[in-house]
Amino acid sequence: MPAFLNKVILTTVVFPALAFAGMSNFETPLERAEWEFDGDKFDCRLTHEVENFGRFVLSRSAGHGLVLALQSDWLPDDGLTATFSLQQPGWQPSAPEQGDRFDARWHRGEATLVAVAAPFLQALELGWNWRADLNDGAGQGWRVSSANVHGQPAALEMRRCLKRLLPMSYEQVRRLELNYASGGIEPPGPAGELIAAAAAYVQADARIKRVLVDGHTDSDGDSLANLVLSRTRADEVAARLVAAGVEADKIEIRGHGERFPIVSNGSSKGRERNRRVTIRLVMEEQPATAAADNGAPDMSATLPKTLSDQVDGQ
Repeated sequence: MPAFLNKVILTTVVFPALAFAGMSNFETPLERAEWEFDGDKFDCRLTHEVENFGRFVLSRSAGHGLVLALQSDWLPDDGLTATFSLQQPGWQPSAPEQGDRFDARWHRGEATLVAVAAPFLQALELGWNWRADLNDGAGQGWRVSSANVHGQPAALEMRRCLKRLLPMSYEQVRRLELNYASGGIEPPGPAGELIAAAAAYVQADARIKRVLVDGHTDSDGDSLANLVLSRTRADEVAARLVAAGVEADKIEIRGHGERFPIVSNGSSKGRERNRRVTIRLVMEEQPATAAADNGAPDMSATLPKTLSDQVDGQ
């Protein structure tokens, strides 16, 4: 058995061969079988149309896992059970009659497999076929099979796309919060990956027009010193964004000191939450203010708002 199957054997459920009272088989004839790839830095998608049924779709979006889906054009939205399996083609030596089965979820007219979808891409590269078995619980079943013709070049394109995929989606990166130790200026270690992800997204999506960087402190210490500290933290994060490729004139920086706490400063945990820098990505025509995480009105900081202003003012 290939190594990629051994890695997922513990997550599979093995069933005996299914024998439905009514079994309908669907597979596109080899001469009409096609695999279509489409992708960019935001999404990668591999599609195989199944004649008179629907389509297999293997996809992954930035910040999410690989998903295998079987979409039907006419089956009911709910009420079916579904399993996926990998089928070694008959022309390969020692082809088994039936491979391991992976339970899938049937909802809104499609079966989806998430946790163990990765082996299906490798199987396609090896010339194997995909199969899905659907059952309505009343004796009617549908068996849907792929036809692995020209599947390997499409699988290679999919691999290349997955390597270029952004680490996070817009929904994940649109607002990031970095928390700090008391008096600290440098962002914590894990913040580096978040800053890099934000910078990568800004460079990839031309719709991002502004990057808002807001610094905050807790209420300990002098309020003026806190204002300067909050701005220093924000400046440091902005500098890292620029170093990672973000245009300086897109960045707006503000330090708010101890204003706009998101929780009470009455406990150590509360103060830790309030010691923060937020990074927010603003798309074109999307309203936003650079202050107040809690929706308070914008209040100007005491220092220049953008890196360009800061450079020009020196």
